[in-house]
Amino acid sequence: MLIAQIKKLARKLPRPILIFLGKISNKTFDVYNYIHSRIYNIPLIHVIGDSHSTVFYNKKQFIVRFLGAATMHNLNKKDSSTKSNEKLFQVLRKLNTKRDIVMLSFGEIDCRIHISHQYEKQQKKLTVPKLIDQTIFNYGYVLKEIRQMGIKLCVYGIPAAREIKHLDKSLFCGTDKMRSYIYGEFNDRLKKFCENNKYPYINIYPKVSDKNGFLLKEYAADEIHLNGIIADFVRDLLIKNTAATWPD
Repeated sequence: MLIAQIKKLARKLPRPILIFLGKISNKTFDVYNYIHSRIYNIPLIHVIGDSHSTVFYNKKQFIVRFLGAATMHNLNKKDSSTKSNEKLFQVLRKLNTKRDIVMLSFGEIDCRIHISHQYEKQQKKLTVPKLIDQTIFNYGYVLKEIRQMGIKLCVYGIPAAREIKHLDKSLFCGTDKMRSYIYGEFNDRLKKFCENNKYPYINIYPKVSDKNGFLLKEYAADEIHLNGIIADFVRDLLIKNTAATWPD
């Protein structure tokens, strides 16, 4: 009853105050995670990437490092519009590489907008699989560089596509059928790339997608993002995968 009343009052607060309180909450939980990690010698999981990383705010063991609207395709480029490469390595250089784990979250923006856009822009001369492979190839350079830093690294997969009826027109490119195909193909190819190169892959796509390749309603937080339900599944899968990769 009390919690419901607090939530009702919170909804009436001005947006800037809500944002400020949200940041305070996130920082407070981060402090808890750091202390818990030190006391029990449990690795922190640093989720670094686009807005899909933010689903792990205020989740046990996770520390979120949101880099903005960064794409997988341009992550290897210096001086991109989002400065994502510089931001990424600035974060990485400060981590405890002996204890902690990094989980990168990139690729959904590429699937939702850029691959379909490039397919049409290139007048369909490059196939969707080819465009996907180019994006993953660029990503591979970054993954290799991180691995050489001695960091325990895993790759967070992409969610399923959202149907157009749930999306603002500015948030996507391509038809439902096209985007469903792109997301599924992208996940398959990224998974295969990670397996071939021994990067633990956190494959959430089968968990959150329906038979047509669209996001299941129970996992949707908004037009694009997953809700916090996925966090426990990801933690369990990550621990299982990383234990096999780094048995010590």
